[in-house]
Amino acid sequence: DTYKTRFGIRSFAFDANGGFSLNGAPVKFNGTCNHHDLGALGAAVNQRALEKHLQQLKSMGVNALRTSHNPPAPELLDLADRLGFLVMDEAFDCWDQAKNKYDYARFFAQWSTVDIGDMVARDRNHPSVVIWSIGNEIQDSNNADIAKSLIAAVKAKDTTRAIGQAFAQASPGADVAPLEDLVGLNYAPYTYDSLHSSNKSWK
Repeated sequence: DTYKTRFGIRSFAFDANGGFSLNGAPVKFNGTCNHHDLGALGAAVNQRALEKHLQQLKSMGVNALRTSHNPPAPELLDLADRLGFLVMDEAFDCWDQAKNKYDYARFFAQWSTVDIGDMVARDRNHPSVVIWSIGNEIQDSNNADIAKSLIAAVKAKDTTRAIGQAFAQASPGADVAPLEDLVGLNYAPYTYDSLHSSNKSWK
């Protein structure tokens, strides 16, 4: 078999006080959450439409994407690499507790660690990916056993990126947040400074 893959070389770091740096220079994330559909065009992958979408975002000053809330199309990551975006590659919108009747919670116990491992193995050569997200607004986001199993599945495939999730609560799960490299909060900017003051090692 022959397999060809493009890759990029860069360095990055997250610091609890200095923030994010890329190739030694501080960079602010000006990001958007990107659901996988293309509006009126639907959810089927259209590479030119994806490219135009990212070009429009870039013209607005966007430099970062969160693939809300599931693994992205490979074409999206190819474009993110080429156009210079930073990516938070997200695996799940739920764990074992369903948000909708027929969602992924039905398969979570059996397949979650396999699926997130496959996602990481597929996407790890993309230089745009700097964060692995193990979930978005999870119903029981303080389930440390599940978080540990997902983190272990990610690290079995890649140890070079930060791992986090998008917590819905203004106060993230006390048992899970310390397990992750980054603490992400949705809709709660009024808590950022106080939360960092009381958890100085959190990024």
